[in-house]
Amino acid sequence: MAYVARAPGAENQRTTDGDESPGLPLTHMRFLGRRVVLQTWIGFFVAGALIIGALIGRHVAGIEDLDTTALILMGVVVAIYKTAGGLIARGHAEPDQPPEVQQRLLRVMYATIILDYLVLTIALWFVGGTRCPFLPFYLLHVILSCILLSRKAAVTFHWLAYGLLASFVIGEWTGLLVPRLPSGAISSTGPLDGRHALTVLVVYFLLFGLTLVLLRGLVRTAREGERRLRTANAELERVSRMRKDFLRIALHNLQSPVGVVTMFLGNLKAGLGGTMTDKQAEMIDRSLGRLSGVKEFMRDLQVLSTLESGRIEAQAVEVDVGELLGGLVKEYEDLAQQGGNSLELDVPEGLPPIRGIPLLLHEAFANYITNAVKYTPEGGVIKVRARTDVPNIHIEVEDQGIGIAEEDQERLFGEFYRVQRKDGATKKIKGTGLGLNIVRAVIEAHGGTVGVRSRMNEGSVFYADLPAA
Repeated sequence: MAYVARAPGAENQRTTDGDESPGLPLTHMRFLGRRVVLQTWIGFFVAGALIIGALIGRHVAGIEDLDTTALILMGVVVAIYKTAGGLIARGHAEPDQPPEVQQRLLRVMYATIILDYLVLTIALWFVGGTRCPFLPFYLLHVILSCILLSRKAAVTFHWLAYGLLASFVIGEWTGLLVPRLPSGAISSTGPLDGRHALTVLVVYFLLFGLTLVLLRGLVRTAREGERRLRTANAELERVSRMRKDFLRIALHNLQSPVGVVTMFLGNLKAGLGGTMTDKQAEMIDRSLGRLSGVKEFMRDLQVLSTLESGRIEAQAVEVDVGELLGGLVKEYEDLAQQGGNSLELDVPEGLPPIRGIPLLLHEAFANYITNAVKYTPEGGVIKVRARTDVPNIHIEVEDQGIGIAEEDQERLFGEFYRVQRKDGATKKIKGTGLGLNIVRAVIEAHGGTVGVRSRMNEGSVFYADLPAA
């Protein structure tokens, strides 16, 4: 079987768009610049639609009473004020702009929305008034305001839209406003029926109101959920920074005393402190063995600390795979021979290099090799191989060990996980349970993947695929 494996204190900030709930800046505020730029492009589309629609309506559809000049001028006006807004927003498309920039962008957005409403109202007056088929575009603006703006701004623009619409309907009904009624663009050119005017007022009042209530409820729920997630993420980042700082300080403070104790015990073992009894020598050997385990654990933690620093690409160089693996085989030959095993290297000539940090890659594949040595019975052969598997370099370490059960393979590369065999085959094998987790972290940080193929009592093949340089 095979297995392949924002800043502290931000919670006290308040959004700058009028939302009352405290919290981190949310998406609708973080990307104000992009929204204004998007509005600019939509405005260009609308301006083009006004101009092209006016020309098509007059010269293609044959709507004689359509005031094409006025509609074309409105299209030009829309293009001008949208361009002005886009120029102000230019250079501020990145998220998390300073509060003063956010306020400027908000003023630009509010101004363009108001101008949009005014242009829409004038355009409707030229194309049939309350009988214009484009009347629902008021509703579109209300929907966009509910989704994109704060609660106060959305309510304000809701009443602005309804106020303009109601004034338009009442003005036409009472004769104070006489819209253009181009024949062919609307269904009726006669006087506005009072019943129709009242129906429009009631229907749009209910429609705008329901849209505001329902959408603002959904938007409020979504933004509150986002606020909780961003606050939780900020707290997690703070805890992560504390953990990294603690790990760095702890490793620094432990290295010196562990080294000194190891040196003193080595001196005692060498007889520099006088003759020792066999019992004392045994106790020193056991202490040195334990200290060796501590140093191995600290080395693993140091690798993890380096990985978490996030400086892989900046430190990466081209690494010769044959040289890397050849050095590891020579380094661990004696260890393998102590267990009655042998190490074999199989790396073809001309293998492309990989890009990475040599020290981290060394530690990763050293873990593979030392694991193979630990779990291979006396007389076994451990094979270290590499080959090209475009676009990757495939590296694997094969042992003749005890094998790994299928249910354990999925957990092998997790933190502090060690295989425990019921038959006691793993009882005397020591380790921290971090080795394979470090291998995965190193390889994935270099853009690769890890995995294992194994059968019980038939050995295992641990492999890694890394992108060729």
